[in-house]
Amino acid sequence: MKKRYLLVKAGFFDRMMRMKTLKLLIEKLKARNLSVAVAESCTGGYASYLLTKIPGSSRVFKGGVIVYSLDAKKSLFKIPCQLLEKNQGVSKEIARRLAKKVREKLNSDIGSSIVGFAGPAAKKGVKTGTVFIAIHYRKHTVSKRLVIKGNRDTVRKKASHLLINLLYTQLIIHDQ
Repeated sequence: MKKRYLLVKAGFFDRMMRMKTLKLLIEKLKARNLSVAVAESCTGGYASYLLTKIPGSSRVFKGGVIVYSLDAKKSLFKIPCQLLEKNQGVSKEIARRLAKKVREKLNSDIGSSIVGFAGPAAKKGVKTGTVFIAIHYRKHTVSKRLVIKGNRDTVRKKASHLLINLLYTQLIIHDQ
């Protein structure tokens, strides 16, 4: 009898787990009749792409706003110039404000945001791959600082998946 081996490409199980988390998030949002919105900077819409990848996500995803430039953050979400200039648009405080403002602007139950430097070059003492993600839900805001290793595309994708994980985790915490 010949033995057969299943060849699995590197990262296959990791991708499966990310998709499972995404599906569970959408199901949990539907079950609780909640909606989510996202403000994205360094990910350029990738988190929104993920959130709309699951069939039926239109019931829970209010929308995404790409605020890539400092001017967009200032004009669309009224982030103060001093704060933007101090950190070049990348800080815990900016991520937290964006999460709260996108929730208000798009009238969703949950607001989320991602800001960071995806690379290739660092800016004024901030490492490439530095990312802040934030979730605003039920008058509470949670934020995380991440340093993601890899090229520009890797940073964008990992940051988006980490936002999905944080959203899911926050819903679980609020269930208890």
